[in-house]
Formats: sequence, C-alpha cells, structure tokens
Amino acid sequence: MPTPAKEQTVAELTERMGRMQMLLVADYRGLSVAELADLRKVVRAKGGEVIIAKNTLTRLAAREAGYSQLEEFLKGPTALTFSYDDVPGVAKALDDYFKATKKDVKVKGGMVGTSVIQANDLERVSKMPTRQDSIAKILGGINAPASRILGSMNAVMRNIAYILNTHAQSGSTEA
Repeated sequence: MPTPAKEQTVAELTERMGRMQMLLVADYRGLSVAELADLRKVVRAKGGEVIIAKNTLTRLAAREAGYSQLEEFLKGPTALTFSYDDVPGVAKALDDYFKATKKDVKVKGGMVGTSVIQANDLERVSKMPTRQDSIAKILGGINAPASRILGSMNAVMRNIAYILNTHAQSGSTEA
C-alpha cells in the first residue's frame, strides 16, 4: 500500500511532466552533493529544474502523464532535468556544465515535447535556437520589408530635397 508521501511525490512528478517541454534522464553517479547543488543552480538560472527521484515513483508518474516511453531510461541512480520554457538553454547549461567539470555523467535519454531523444541528442538539442532567437528571427523577417520601404521613401525624399536645393541654388546664381 503506497504511503501518502509517495503518492504526493508521484502527483508532483506527474504535474511536472505535464508542463515540461523537455525532460532529460541522467545517471548522476560521480557528482558530489556540492556539484549536484551547482548543477541545480545553473539549470535553475535557465528556467529548469534538477531533481532526484526514485525510479519506481518516476515510472508511475510517467505512466500517469502519458510518457511511458521514459521507462527504458529508468535504471540505476536517476536525476531528472526538467525544462519548462527554454529547452535549448537548459540543454546547453547541462552540456556546458558536464564539459566544464569533466565529470562522466551519463545522460540516458529523455523527451522533448512528445518525442523520445537518446543520450547522444543532448548536444544537438543544446544547439537549437532559443525561444528569444527564434522570435528575433521572425520579427526581423517581418520587419525587413517595412525597413526597405521606409529606406526607399527616405531616399526619394532625400532626392527631392537635393533637386529643390540644387534648383534654389541655381536660381539664386542666375539673378
């Protein structure tokens, strides 16, 4: 019979899975408590969250949330990294942290949206454009035609002003 604490943990994990955009499952062996705290701080700065949860409870939450594909990654010590907003930012923060600390932390796999990703996909996800980059590209594409029209209108006005100025100068020298 499950305890109320375990039921609450499953409910919290299910809720997190329901709002996540990315979930990475990693084997955290080799990280000290201090290094794990540093990793949590780095990921939190990017809008993510790193938690340690029992595989059995995670498996139950994954089934409830409709992510039973995660079960294949839930073996051994497991750290879960959730990203709720900035998927590439969190993935890059993890990738950079693992490279900087030279720790052999093994990413087992995870989910981006409803797609399963494998361990070797972390670097590829970290190189995706961030949400802000994507918005900037879209707005730049929308703004470019307007900028060209404005530039053309300014050029016409400049030419008219130049012609009027030339005409005024030539008229004053003739008198």
